[in-house]
Amino acid sequence: MKKISIYWAGYHPATSIQAQTIHYIKQEFLKLYDTDIIFKFDTDIGALGYKAIDLLELVENGDVDCCYFYSSYLTERIPDLNIFELPFQIESRDSIYSLLDGDLGEYLAKSINDNTGYKLIGWWDNGIRHLSNNTRKINNVDDCRDLVLRIAKNDIHRIAFNGMGFKAKFVDVKDLPNAISNKEIDAQENPLTNIINYGIEDYHKYITMTSHLYGNSVVLANNDTYYKWPLDFRRNLASVMKKATKFQRSLAISEDKRCLDYLINKGTNITYLNAKNTFEFKNISQELVQKTIKTFSPNVIGQFNKLNKV
Repeated sequence: MKKISIYWAGYHPATSIQAQTIHYIKQEFLKLYDTDIIFKFDTDIGALGYKAIDLLELVENGDVDCCYFYSSYLTERIPDLNIFELPFQIESRDSIYSLLDGDLGEYLAKSINDNTGYKLIGWWDNGIRHLSNNTRKINNVDDCRDLVLRIAKNDIHRIAFNGMGFKAKFVDVKDLPNAISNKEIDAQENPLTNIINYGIEDYHKYITMTSHLYGNSVVLANNDTYYKWPLDFRRNLASVMKKATKFQRSLAISEDKRCLDYLINKGTNITYLNAKNTFEFKNISQELVQKTIKTFSPNVIGQFNKLNKV
């Protein structure tokens, strides 16, 4: 039998839930193929001199076979993915999982497959996102004023956070720790696991549990490479990914509790928004939300209404 080769890369530390899941995938394939598979995994593409965002191009060009990535970075090409980028609109993980594992997930996967050089092979949980900063408690919108906030590369994020009073600025994940330690930014938004993975809690003593976004993560393969793999391997990949996704999501949920316990024990100042202030943040985003909804495909609008908290 000819050996099968598969090359994965990520952009998180080796302790991350994403890296743990890819190691899980590796072990599953080793059970199936033993020495007939060559499985390569670079945990953090930044260690090879790349920006994190370069990983998307590396996979689309075929230099890397598979990766995961925050779907926010694909919204310019697949606007319907912005269903996950509207602040304070998501009710629960379970509601998102059910949509991603159903018709909405199939529709978005087809959009990605048809309009990019990727083959979508899974939906992972990139964490519930919160605010951290080095200056003060954030209890309400007034507390956001004039803080330079690092955001992901997404126009909706930029408009929404500027509307809350922040000065939004994109910084690549690779450069985030330096931007924080050098005080180029005052605040950032990320899941708790990333705050700890990148040592942000050593600089940001204030965390507000805003739960303003669910971080949807796409798992991508290079389309040409995918269809060059033997059919039985592709079938096994689908089966392994189904198990790996269940594993990854369970890690993401348990990681939230582990990280929160760690931060509390460390003495981090944790703030929770009350209902009034949550509504204030959500209300600021409503005009942007309504404008964006109109850009969705008709079937996605109906799916959005299932996620919306109204």
